[in-house]
Amino acid sequence: MSLSLPWMLLTVGFIAALLTRAAGVVISGTVEPETPLFDWFACVGQALVGGLMARAIFLPSTPLAATPVEHRVIALAVAFVVFFGCGRRLLPSTFAGVLTLAGLGFWPGP
Repeated sequence: MSLSLPWMLLTVGFIAALLTRAAGVVISGTVEPETPLFDWFACVGQALVGGLMARAIFLPSTPLAATPVEHRVIALAVAFVVFFGCGRRLLPSTFAGVLTLAGLGFWPGP
């Protein structure tokens, strides 16, 4: 492999990202955000994130797969309880879920 190939790929990726962002800046002033189309995009985006999170919890393909599913579900439940108990705040619930999962990982099992 040539040493210039990775730099060329990096440059092409940078230009592609720059062009799409520049196009977004140009058209952003003409887009009306309070439309059904934007509502649809928001719903699809939230559904994708929810689906990916469900997959990460129940069908992980990362080192999380070594963690028992019961531990993952308990951590998720604790995160939900903290989320709704703290006035729908994301940061405390995220920390509670992560700390619960870590704590269960160190818990002596049978």
